Amino acid sequence: MVVTPNRRLARFLHRDFDLAQRARGLTAWPTPSILPYPQWLEAQWSEATAAGVVTDAALLLTPAQSALQWRHLVEADDERVPLLDPHGAAALAAEAWSLVHQWGVGGESWRAWRRDANDADDPAVFARWAETYAAGLRAIQGRDLALLPDALAALGSHLGRNLRPTVFVGFLELTPQQERLLAALRAGGGNVQRLESLPDLDANASRTVAATPRDEIAVALDWARGHAFAQPEARIGIVVEDLAARRDEIVALAEDRLCPGAILPGTAASAPFEISLGIALADVPLIGTALDLVAFAESPLPIGSAAVALRSPYLPAAESEWPQRARIERDWLEEGRREATLSDAIAALQRCSLELAARWRNGRDAWRGARKSSPREWADAWRTWLSAVGWPGSRPLDSGEYQAREAWERLLAQFASLGAVAPRLAPARALAALRSLAVGTLFQPEGGAASIQILGVLEGTGLAFDALWVAGLTADRWPAAPSPNPLLPLSWQRDRNVPRASPQREREYAETLTTRFARAAPEVIFSSAANVDDHESSPSALILSYPERPAPALAMPWARVMARGAKIETTVDNRAPPPAAGRAPGGARLIAAQSDCPFQAVARFRLCVEPWPVPFAGLSPQERGMLAHAAMAAFWTVTGNQAALLALVEDEFAERVGTAVEGALTLLPAPRWRTLPSLLRDGEARRLGELLRAWLAIDRARPPFTVQAIESSTSLKLAGLEIGLRRDRIDTLADGGVVILDYKTGRVDRPRRWLDERPRASQLGLYTLAQRAAQPTVAVRATAYAALRPDGVAAVGVAADERAWPALDRAAVIAPGGTWASLEGWWRIRLEGLAAEIARGHAVVAPRPRPSPCPHCRLQPLCRIESIRGFNSPEKNDE
Repeated sequence: MVVTPNRRLARFLHRDFDLAQRARGLTAWPTPSILPYPQWLEAQWSEATAAGVVTDAALLLTPAQSALQWRHLVEADDERVPLLDPHGAAALAAEAWSLVHQWGVGGESWRAWRRDANDADDPAVFARWAETYAAGLRAIQGRDLALLPDALAALGSHLGRNLRPTVFVGFLELTPQQERLLAALRAGGGNVQRLESLPDLDANASRTVAATPRDEIAVALDWARGHAFAQPEARIGIVVEDLAARRDEIVALAEDRLCPGAILPGTAASAPFEISLGIALADVPLIGTALDLVAFAESPLPIGSAAVALRSPYLPAAESEWPQRARIERDWLEEGRREATLSDAIAALQRCSLELAARWRNGRDAWRGARKSSPREWADAWRTWLSAVGWPGSRPLDSGEYQAREAWERLLAQFASLGAVAPRLAPARALAALRSLAVGTLFQPEGGAASIQILGVLEGTGLAFDALWVAGLTADRWPAAPSPNPLLPLSWQRDRNVPRASPQREREYAETLTTRFARAAPEVIFSSAANVDDHESSPSALILSYPERPAPALAMPWARVMARGAKIETTVDNRAPPPAAGRAPGGARLIAAQSDCPFQAVARFRLCVEPWPVPFAGLSPQERGMLAHAAMAAFWTVTGNQAALLALVEDEFAERVGTAVEGALTLLPAPRWRTLPSLLRDGEARRLGELLRAWLAIDRARPPFTVQAIESSTSLKLAGLEIGLRRDRIDTLADGGVVILDYKTGRVDRPRRWLDERPRASQLGLYTLAQRAAQPTVAVRATAYAALRPDGVAAVGVAADERAWPALDRAAVIAPGGTWASLEGWWRIRLEGLAAEIARGHAVVAPRPRPSPCPHCRLQPLCRIESIRGFNSPEKNDE
């Protein structure tokens, strides 16, 4: 029996054994017994239990069961000792419990740290928790892995007689607890040895310095690739000091430098590297979907998580219905939802996936009728629910997904085993425990024997390579800074030389590892970065004795290599097909968009491109604008003219405003209001009432008028295009002529800015030209925006003369020729020019310079203008 400190070394030894048997010409051989230390302990306990030697405590807690016990007792003590992070405190307590047993002399040494029951000192708190935990173990007649070695040592006479010859391989050091166990096994007659010097090769070690940590890894990967090409059967190692913190970056770099072709569509080639550090099982897409679906059955989800679950590839017919299911998130965002219930999801699926909606509906009914209390019942209910909703989908799973599916089943079995320490779990606790298990379980799919191994420091210890690169050995990280457990007395940890307890301990540990790495391969390179996080860094003193070699040059990025010699073609395509005959899409917004940027007009109204909705709280800006328009329309439909407005006494006025507001609010359907806080409707009613009163105060002060048309539709022909228009309101003045009003709840430009080279406020110009075309003999004497904003209500526009509307700017000041006729003429020339651009398909990406419409357009992923212009700088907009 071979015992290793970690699973990675066990796998490597299995591989070496298999290679040796093949080298001997064998085609079949017995599988060797190689186990990581924790699994070896469990195997010895199982054998002792089966032999009837264990009489006082047959239950061995799994790490999951132990972690749940710690979480429950720490949470129960939260009122006594308030904690910012109870789960983190429970993890620290579990670690402290293990350290006490691994590095102590045995027994309940923590009792000495509890001086007073009310003492909030960290070691005293841990002592109280440890007593509670130990009492809980006694109550269920159980032991955990921290206690197991001492329990096995007590059975040393029996275990030693029956123990196979055992070799401990790859352990840098043995804890006092491990030393006690091995001594007891030897005293009982067991043949237990420790192999300390694996590997011990005649190495040629050197060191080098790269510019940055990223360059350091890139150079190491290029070096590994060169070795792999020269010796395909070689075993090449890259050990990274901070692999856990940089895993995603390093994987991305490895894919880019070692297998760039893997990004091409349809490529299924296996990667030439393996990385020792897996990811949390909860972060595997297949398992993340399962967790979200399980949570969905019991409670609402944030719409982002709910939408991801609905468009997941791990549901039936995902490939064919993905676009329709992806639309669900957009609909929810446009409705202003923050959360979605299972019923919401079923209703959304009903519109795009009838079969899946039916499955979810039936699954919901079965879920509600399932018995769910114990961990095993929860696990069974989750399996049934996931099967009912169609997880893991209809397509065959690939190798990695299949292994993740198997890991999920093991996770549920592990969760079911929690019944030994938690016979009953409420829904929230059950889901929290399941998610905690998934987060704490690392997943690394098994693959082929890749020649390049990327390892953490501990995983790389004890392995032999044909070539080894050790990265990240800067002076501030190697040796690492001490990090003692805060729940144990610092003096106790330092007296026993506990890992991470003191600078001296970390220096000795790093020295030992450095020496081992230097003998782990014929060629060994230690490296560091000269600049880390924008500050200078120096190599660790532990590698300065090795000869320095020049930093290898970075290989040219593969994309640049592929582009070498390639003929690049450039095509200028700034013209869209002419629009089809008939009414142009978009109405007045089409002309406004063409003025802002021709490409924006084509994208929005010809290609029907819409920006992704921005999450918002409460009602959307579009909904608020619709309600304001509706309230205005409702009031003036009843009131009719200014004289009737002035004749209203206060009570009548308040009643009519209230009726108009209530009528507007009914435009939003009841299901929409149910998604909003109950107080929001009352708040919106007050807001609309205030806006209405503020604007009506402006209407009271105007010259006499009668409302001629509300929400009236018309059209206007410009440059061969028919443009549909919808005018909010047209008033007839008592002394002749009309005033055109457009309600605006957004930003409004001042009249002096309307007459830019590319017109702004083009809607009012279009409405004016359309009114002139419809009634040539009736003068348009004023046109204005009714700016209905919470920060101020105002009339912003232009009047032909003072008698039309004294508060507005004068055409004599604004218009190019100083008259209303010249203003209309200017509008006709400029707006016809924009219509002509649309008619001939002018679609160049050319936003107006100042102020740029780009910050509000949100179509940059399509036009890609930000790839050549920086609109994120402060000077991008003058407003």
